[in-house]
Amino acid sequence: MNIVLTCPLWLESLAKKELELLWLPILNSQDKQITTAFSDENLAKVNLWSRIWNKVYIELVKKNNIDSFDKLFDLIKSIKWSNLILEENPIIINATSISSTLESVPWIQKIWKKAIVDSLTTWFLRENDKFPSIYVEIVLIKDTCQILIDSSWDPLHKRWYRKQSVEAPLRENLAAWLVLLSSWRFRENFYDFFCWSWTIVIEAWLIAKNIAPWLNRNFAFEKFKFIKPWILENEKNKAKEKIMNKTYNIFASDLDEDALKIASDNAKIAWVWDIIKFEKRDFRDFLTEKDLAWTIVSNPPYWLRLQDENIDKLYKDIALLLNKNRDLRWWVITDYQFGDLIKWEYKKRKLYNWWKMCYLYIKK
Repeated sequence: MNIVLTCPLWLESLAKKELELLWLPILNSQDKQITTAFSDENLAKVNLWSRIWNKVYIELVKKNNIDSFDKLFDLIKSIKWSNLILEENPIIINATSISSTLESVPWIQKIWKKAIVDSLTTWFLRENDKFPSIYVEIVLIKDTCQILIDSSWDPLHKRWYRKQSVEAPLRENLAAWLVLLSSWRFRENFYDFFCWSWTIVIEAWLIAKNIAPWLNRNFAFEKFKFIKPWILENEKNKAKEKIMNKTYNIFASDLDEDALKIASDNAKIAWVWDIIKFEKRDFRDFLTEKDLAWTIVSNPPYWLRLQDENIDKLYKDIALLLNKNRDLRWWVITDYQFGDLIKWEYKKRKLYNWWKMCYLYIKK
């Protein structure tokens, strides 16, 4: 068995770095997926410390040349299911077929059902209140079959502190990626001029304090038959010992009343209401200041969030602020192309926030 971690496209390099910081080997890396070695400790650790990843799976088997339903049946039946899960656990199956000889997802599911019945005397496809569901993924890509068990339950980008959200929010793992990419030097001021629901600044605080993002949630693997029941609590205790007892200068501002209310609620849930310096303020107020030497990571408004304001004027003013201060270090993500307005050398890369194509501007 191996552990397979999934992440958004283009975030793989930092996702690999997170594994390296946890002293875990990288066995394989491809678009949106990284594989590392399985152990109970590793499984608990990667779920607990996930900032970038979407899901953590246990890879039961991966085999090439699965080009017939007979081969698929034999592969599924070869897995010792009775050693992995309780027979009372409802099993929910999801199948994906991409450029494979076996194109029919319904038939893949039927073959799985037949094979699992041969392996377990009792099984359930419906929810059972007394026993947790086990989610199994069968992925066929060009006749290579990968069978995975979801160890996470809810996607890991759904942080515990975000109970409410603004329209077109920044995904939490994308926000964490931006903070990590900025290589923010913690002694410097960190600022987000358009804080929306506080996602970027809360992720910055979690990173600076070295707080594992998932100290306060449960995972699917806790109910797996073959995982030591005490392993997660043990890893949580280790993580708590690594929290940094320091203060940092993190600032956030916005003008949107709805966003301010949501930000306030999320900040209280995250215990940072009195730690992050927050104010209702227009970023243009800083145009009169000189020699700002901050790290800025921000997600300015998209078309969806703008109402009466002229978007061209807005981004001209953002560019003016960036241009006036040579020592500002900035990372700005937006769907608006305003590179012609920036006088400093910068890099630009495309990426997606949910379904929205965006551009990340990075000062060189």
